[in-house]
This record gives sequence, C-alpha cells and structure tokens, in this order.
Amino acid sequence: MGRHRLPFGLRAARCCVFCAVVVAGSASASFLHAQEEPLPVEALVAIVGGETPQQGTDLVLLSDVELRARLDLGPSGPTVRPTRALLAATLDQIVGELLIAREGTRLHATEPREADVAAQRDRLVATLGGEARLVQLLSEMHATEAEIDVIARRRAYVDAFLRANLEGTTTVSDARVEEVFASGDHPFGSMPFETAREPLRAWLALRSLADDVARWVTVLRQRTVVRVLVPLGTAASEPEPSATARGESESAPPEESETDVAR
Repeated sequence: MGRHRLPFGLRAARCCVFCAVVVAGSASASFLHAQEEPLPVEALVAIVGGETPQQGTDLVLLSDVELRARLDLGPSGPTVRPTRALLAATLDQIVGELLIAREGTRLHATEPREADVAAQRDRLVATLGGEARLVQLLSEMHATEAEIDVIARRRAYVDAFLRANLEGTTTVSDARVEEVFASGDHPFGSMPFETAREPLRAWLALRSLADDVARWVTVLRQRTVVRVLVPLGTAASEPEPSATARGESESAPPEESETDVAR
C-alpha cells in the first residue's frame, strides 16, 4: 500500500509546519542526518529559490518525488517502492527542471503549446506502460491526474526553453561522426560505419545536449538558493563523458549576473 497522501492544501500546510520545525533547529533535525531512518509520511524535502517557504519559491514534497520516481520505474512503478538512491536521483532531476523553469520565467520564455504538453504526458504514460497502469499508480499513490499534468507541463516548458536556447549546439558534423567511429569510443561495436552513421550522430547529439543541460543546472544552482531539508540518499553518479563523446559545438551556460534567478 502506498504512503497515505493528504489533499494538496493540507499537505502543503503540514510541510510548512515541518519546515518551520527544521529551520528552528528542533530535535527533528536529527532525522535529517539519519538516512537509514524510515521516511516520514509526508514532508517538504526541498525549497528552490529561498531558505523557507515564501512567495516566489518552489516547494518539492516527498510524495512528488516518489510519484516521479515511480513513473520512471516503468511498468513496475505501481507495485515497486523506489530505492533511496532512485529518490535522491529523482529529486536532483526535479530541482534541475525547476531551476531551468525559473530561468525561463526570468527571461520571459514562451509558454509551451498544449500539443507539446500532451506529448509529454503521452511519454510519461508510455514509459509507465499505458493508461491502465497510470490509473493503478494514481490509486496506489492517492494522486490525481492534475499532478501528472503539472509534471508534463513543466517538462514541456523546460524542453521548449532548452530547444530555443541550445538550438544548433547539438549539430554533429560528418567529420566528428567519422572521428568518433574510428576511435571506437561509442556503443555501436563492430557495426559497419554506414549502418552506424546516423545512430551514432544522434547518440553524440544527445550526449552533447546532456552535457549542456548539466552545465546550465550547475551554474543555475550556484546562483539560486536550493535547500534540501530531507536527505533521501546518495544518487549514483555517472562517469564523466569523454571528449570524443561530445558534439562539435558547446553552448555556454548562462553567465553570472547581478540579477539572481531567485525572486
């Protein structure tokens, strides 16, 4: 059975009380350093844009993190509880999306089209294994369709913003494709070059985009207050991509400025 999920208003109020206790430095703080302790029924796990919940900050609830983690588990999501490592990695992903969305808002980015939001929702449902499994997951988590729509809308907004700002940075030339193929530093094994050419080009473009996004998030995290209140575990770190696994061009992350992203 999933964690009991209070209505959003009550959950938010309860989490604000939890946050106030933590900020006050009460005995509850000891829980924050005891990563082997069971997770609470509900908690405010992170604040983006400020030290405490206030106007202009983004709040991440434990139930939000678990819902996202279960979506990413695919068909087993409705029945398998995420590990602490997966929850930690999912929290990092959510924080990254919020940071980029806040930057988009600061720069007055265009809202995503409804078709793009629908496409993101379709991807979430496809990953989970279909509408029936989504209904099962929502029932297990005591969640609602509205929460899925929030995830899809934010992903569509972030995707549109990145496409607008990183346009052209993932273009991979024929010379680069040939160079990487010859080096053997790719996952296409002994596949003939003509067969591997376009899959390799797409792979290089995706790796380059991932690098660019990671650098953006790193810079934005330095400029924006991100407070994690409940350590969920240690996200497994991936090895740094090699130089030959990158695209030909790199977009610069947003430069430091006197105007902080946090409002």
